[in-house]
Amino acid sequence: MTPTIWLLGLSGSGKTTLGSLLRLYLDGQGFDVEFIDADTFCRSNGLSAATPEDRVRNTDALRDYALSLQAQGKVCVVAAATPYESMRQNNRALLPMYREVWVRCSLQTLVQRDAKGLYAKAERGVLSTLDSVFDAFDDPRSPHCIIDTDRYSLVECYEQLRDLTLDALTQDREWADTGRRMLPQASGPFMNAAIAL
Repeated sequence: MTPTIWLLGLSGSGKTTLGSLLRLYLDGQGFDVEFIDADTFCRSNGLSAATPEDRVRNTDALRDYALSLQAQGKVCVVAAATPYESMRQNNRALLPMYREVWVRCSLQTLVQRDAKGLYAKAERGVLSTLDSVFDAFDDPRSPHCIIDTDRYSLVECYEQLRDLTLDALTQDREWADTGRRMLPQASGPFMNAAIAL
C-alpha cells in the first residue's frame, strides 16, 4: 500500500506550493503520484465550503478519492485545510499509511502574505468563511511532521516534506519485500508464474 501525504494548515501557509514541489520530485523519481488540491477538487466537483457541515463532507470526499487512488497503487499528496481534529481522526482511522503534515504559519505572517487576498476580503466583510478568522482551526494533536513556513526557507520546508515522504515510501517497500519473501516459491508447472503482491 502506498502512502497518503496529507498537508493541512491555514490558507496561505504553503500547502499547495509544497505539495506541488513534492509531486514534481516523486514524478521525477518514477513514482505514480497524484497531487490533490482541495480548492481545485471542490470547484471541479461543485462542492461548497460555506458551513462546517460542508467542510466535513468535502474532507470525506477527498479521503474517499485518495483511497481510490491508493487502491490503484498511486502515492497521494493532498493539500487541504482540514481544520477540525475529528477530520484528522477519521483520516488516521481510514487511510492506510496516512502521514499528517501540519504546514504551520503565524496568522500575522499569513495576513502579510495574503497571496489569494482572502484575509483582506475577510477584513472588508466580503468573505465570511475563513479558518481562524470566522471558523475554528484546531491545532493538530499528533501530526507526523510540523513544517513552520514562517521560520524556514522554502528549500528547508520542502526538504522536511521530502524526507518524511521518502521514509514512508521506504517503510512501504520494506513491508512489500517482507511480504514477497514470505510467499511460497513457485515450482513444477508453476515455475514461470509471476508472484507479486
